[in-house]
This record gives sequence, C-alpha cells and structure tokens, in this order.
Amino acid sequence: MQPVLDVIALFLLWLQLPIPLFWLLVHPAAGFWRRYPRACYYGVGPTVWLAVGALLFGGRDWWLAERFWPAAAGWIPALVGSALVTTDFWMIRRIERVISVRVLVGLPELFSARSPAGAGRPTPVVESGLYARVRHPRYLGMMMSWVGAGLIAGATRLAALVAVFIGLAVLVTELEERELLSRLGDSYADYRRRVPRLVPRLW
Repeated sequence: MQPVLDVIALFLLWLQLPIPLFWLLVHPAAGFWRRYPRACYYGVGPTVWLAVGALLFGGRDWWLAERFWPAAAGWIPALVGSALVTTDFWMIRRIERVISVRVLVGLPELFSARSPAGAGRPTPVVESGLYARVRHPRYLGMMMSWVGAGLIAGATRLAALVAVFIGLAVLVTELEERELLSRLGDSYADYRRRVPRLVPRLW
C-alpha cells in the first residue's frame, strides 16, 4: 500500500510545487515577460514543471528513504493528508466561482491592455467567497495540499521540501501583492488592510 501512497504523494507535489517557482521567476521580471507572455507560459512554465518532475521522480528513492511515521501507523497521517488534499480541491472549486481561469493563472499580469486578445482588461479586486476571508486562498490551499502529500508519504525529506516551498510561497505572495498594488492601486491597498493574507480571522 505504501508504494501506491508514495506515487500519489509525489504526483500531488509535482502538480503544485512548480507554481511558486514559476511566479518567483516571473514576478521580479514582469516587465520583461509582458513583452513575451507566450514565451513565458509555453517556455518557462513547462520547463519548471519538467524540472520539478525530474527532481521528484528521478530522485524518489532519496526523497522517500527516511520516514517520520512507523509503517504500522502510516494510515493515520495518510487519512489526515487526504483530508487536507481534498480541502484544497474543494477550495479550487470555490475560487472558480468568483474568479475566471484567466485571472487564476495570472494572465492579467502578463498581458498588456494592448493585447490583441484583450487579455489585459482591467481586473477589479475580488472580495467575495474565500477572498473575503484571506487574500490568497489559492496559495493557502496549495500549502494544505503540500502538507497533505507529505503526510501521505510520511517521508522526512519530502516534509523538509514542503517546508521550504511554504516559505517560497509566502515570498511569492508578497511579490504578487506588490504587482497588484501597482496595477489596482488604492482599491487593493484598502482590501489588503482589511483582509488577512493567509490565516483567516476567527471573528
């Protein structure tokens, strides 16, 4: 059973770990990539996913060599991890109700208003649904999914990798907010003051 869980965990990480890496390359050089948006999405994007896939699956024996749960108790963290991953997918469905796919994948940042496809149409600040609770529900969901995958595998080195990527994701949210402030101005600044970044308020 554990080998199957390991493959599932690696696949889940491969799906979403590249996202903050991609934006870490894009946000600091957004002005450059706006001139070449298709090269960014069809060149940088696949390259990052292929590199992460090679790192995870090519080195899977190393990543999975050490476990932080005894085999007999592995089903308990696997259940918790599965619940976290399921919550992430539920959050994606909720997010898709309030923003379009083009906004979700970051097209407004890369395509200028002069784009023939009209991809650069002004984007209002979204404050409904999960965005009324946290400013970055997509990153929050991703982090939950990463932690879930780490629990499913129960691998110490994967858990360390997840911790590093959570730090990267927090950094990317800061870079993203700088871009949103420059593009959306006072409306986003006001939203930023009122709504927490990643941890929802309980009151």
